Amino acid sequence: MSMEMLFSKAAGRHERMLKRQFENPLFGEINIEPFDIQEARRQDSNEVESFIGEFRDLVQQITDLKPGADVELVLKLKESLDKTYETSAGLAGDQLEVREMIKRLLSMMMQSMWKAVGNDSEGISKLEMEEQARQAHFALLEHPFIADLLSPESVIDEVMMVPCLLSEQSEVVVLAVQLFEPEQQKLVYQRAVDLLKALDDSNERVLNAKLRLQDIASVMNPVNYQPG
Repeated sequence: MSMEMLFSKAAGRHERMLKRQFENPLFGEINIEPFDIQEARRQDSNEVESFIGEFRDLVQQITDLKPGADVELVLKLKESLDKTYETSAGLAGDQLEVREMIKRLLSMMMQSMWKAVGNDSEGISKLEMEEQARQAHFALLEHPFIADLLSPESVIDEVMMVPCLLSEQSEVVVLAVQLFEPEQQKLVYQRAVDLLKALDDSNERVLNAKLRLQDIASVMNPVNYQPG
């Protein structure tokens, strides 16, 4: 059995990082052994276990809400649900059922808020914008890389950012770069140029990374884009 076959199909963020690095010259010389994968999988499993406990507690708090509950409490729980969705998007295994449940709970809470605003045009406008923003955000989180990138406990640090980004598919790169401020885009692009200059063009991963560099450039502010 090859090493590549040892990786899970529904890996968590720690194992996903190893999958990105495996036989990938963008990360330099990294030796990944079976026990590294096992350890990453253990970390991911622990995160799922911790998440399930916290999610159950949150669901119980929402279930215990009384009619006419304090608005601040409702807003706080709604914010917790949004963050819980973000967390679930990066976990190992199939978390689709959990995310669907979170959406149903959010819908239920939003319904009560719609009732509260009544015919207030300003309140209606704010709720509409909130729902649109949430849908767009949840769509982004369907991409594991973006879920990893946005996680408060992200495994993608400043050093890993560029090789990770260049290892993704074109669609994901375009979406991710748009999350950065113009100055960040410029910095990421320049670091990507510097990284690729030192690598062998005959390697398929490097060739693909050069295409991703073009993707980065395609969404940058023209003022910031200077071909490397």
